Amino acid sequence: MSKIRGDLNPPKFRESRGLWFATLDLGRGPDGKRRKVEVSSKTRAGCIQKRMERIREIEDGTYTPGVKPTVSSWMDHWCDEIASDRVAPRTLANYRSYTRKHITPHVGARRLDALSVDDVRELHRGMRESGVSDRVVQAVHNTLSKALKDATREGVIAQNVCDRMDRPRARMQERGSYSRAEVRAILTTAEGDGPGEYSRWMAALTLGSRQGELLAFEWSRLDLTGGMADLSWQVQQLPWRHGHGCSCGLDVAARQCRHKEPDAPAWFELRPAHKGRWFTRPKTRASVRALPLPGPLVDVLRKWREIAPETSLGLVWPDSRGLPRTDRMDRAAWTDLCKRAGVRQLTLHSARHTMVSLLLDDGVDPEVIRQIAGHSTILSTRGYMHVSADRARDALARLAG
Repeated sequence: MSKIRGDLNPPKFRESRGLWFATLDLGRGPDGKRRKVEVSSKTRAGCIQKRMERIREIEDGTYTPGVKPTVSSWMDHWCDEIASDRVAPRTLANYRSYTRKHITPHVGARRLDALSVDDVRELHRGMRESGVSDRVVQAVHNTLSKALKDATREGVIAQNVCDRMDRPRARMQERGSYSRAEVRAILTTAEGDGPGEYSRWMAALTLGSRQGELLAFEWSRLDLTGGMADLSWQVQQLPWRHGHGCSCGLDVAARQCRHKEPDAPAWFELRPAHKGRWFTRPKTRASVRALPLPGPLVDVLRKWREIAPETSLGLVWPDSRGLPRTDRMDRAAWTDLCKRAGVRQLTLHSARHTMVSLLLDDGVDPEVIRQIAGHSTILSTRGYMHVSADRARDALARLAG
């Protein structure tokens, strides 16, 4: 066993698990990989005591390396050291949330190499009994499977237990879509609110863009002469982390750190919008696209450009302070508009489904729809499609004739 190297760092408290942790660096092993030992305790003093006991074991040769971590400690390590450099910040935040709320309470104490199919089924069962949706159960299972796959790849365990069982199924949820009559009612009502709101909701219903993409729209990326829009950014709320070299105490949250920075990997492209909100690239390469604007939308955008207030961020649809609208504010405005228009109360995302459905109804090629919507595959596009009753009736009539 290699000697302990470096100074002993003070124990650190992890809020996600409610425990104190300390790490010992044992240098590099015969395979050239860094060897570390981690101890934990509910109290800082207990953590220090365990660390000293582990040091004595290492020094007198009684310590046996290779003890497998618990599921909880591996999930924390996986999020901090492996997934953090691989996925976008919002995805990593979901992984941490799934670990904290579901994986740790149900199977966190199990040793990683002792985790069984029955344990994972018990995780599913416990989540469902607590009222968690099938979609979340499926997402938690997928997250656990990803972490176990990496544990297998790195030789921590022999196999991924999730590969020995079926992924939990989730019931398909009906995706709502507005009819042409409802779209006309919505736009007619929005027109009375002025060119700003009118153009905002016309863009949602005709471009089928995601909410974050439209809230990030900048005049500099709109070509009203050529009738084109550059959809290459979106607005997102990102979590914070402590800045490099900060001297914050253990009880200081990352958002309170004077040197805080967005919790994002180095490759993640972003630029500041306001406080914890950032302009970020869309989630896939297919989402970065240039779209032609329909004539009516160009006309109303021109009217809005003539009277729109100038803002430091150059946003097309800012809030009253010239900052990006929040998701909640935008959704509330949509709900109010639908109520005044006398149409069904569907989610704002239904505007995206509506665009895809109406283009399909008009006989537009699904590949063209995929490119407009910014889907990565045609299968994603098909999930948004809603065939109208009239078109279905016509098709069946032709078949019968």
